[in-house]
Amino acid sequence: MNKKMAVNIIALIFISGSLGGILFSTDIYNDIKSGIVDVLCLSCIKLDPKTSMDFTFETVDNKEHPDFIKNRLELQAPILIQYGDDGCTACKNVIDNVMSSRLGISFPKDDEGEIDYKQSFEKEINIENVSFYYIYINIDHIKNETKENSWKIYDIEDVGGFPQFTIITIEYHHGGDIKPYYTTINGAFGNNWDEAKVTFMNLLGEAKELYERNIAGFR
Repeated sequence: MNKKMAVNIIALIFISGSLGGILFSTDIYNDIKSGIVDVLCLSCIKLDPKTSMDFTFETVDNKEHPDFIKNRLELQAPILIQYGDDGCTACKNVIDNVMSSRLGISFPKDDEGEIDYKQSFEKEINIENVSFYYIYINIDHIKNETKENSWKIYDIEDVGGFPQFTIITIEYHHGGDIKPYYTTINGAFGNNWDEAKVTFMNLLGEAKELYERNIAGFR
């Protein structure tokens, strides 16, 4: 084998290895990308839908309401669930400017005394004569898989993004039964925090009236 041929073979091996590395790296990139970008941050991509805010019986793919929702409905309603994740800046903004400051919900604190946005929790809330049960779920940290995935059941308009807020009550169904009845709203309200509070209070007030009217036949 002459010197020129040897150099050509070495060059060919180098190029083949480089191409393989690129393809391998691309596969890894796609795997990571698909794992990270699975839930949209509505504020990050400058979308601010608030959806229809109409109550409905229909869930995504007609899935059953989780047991933790059905069990709570027998005790108390309405239920307000806030879903978020670590990458959702708008979720933190709504917590700071609506849930905490305007609705008076006390959030867990971290070691520095700041709101711990990673810690999921739930508690009974009463504000302006409206009682409701608040559930905060950070899907990146909650250990309960049922709760982690429950947001998909209520994403009825297929928004696929956070913040997501679901308000659940009960209502008489045409089939003769009293069933869970809910609305889901998405988005950061364009940073109109007073408007956001009014929206939540109106929906919670409506949900409370429905619950009180139907609870006797639900239990």
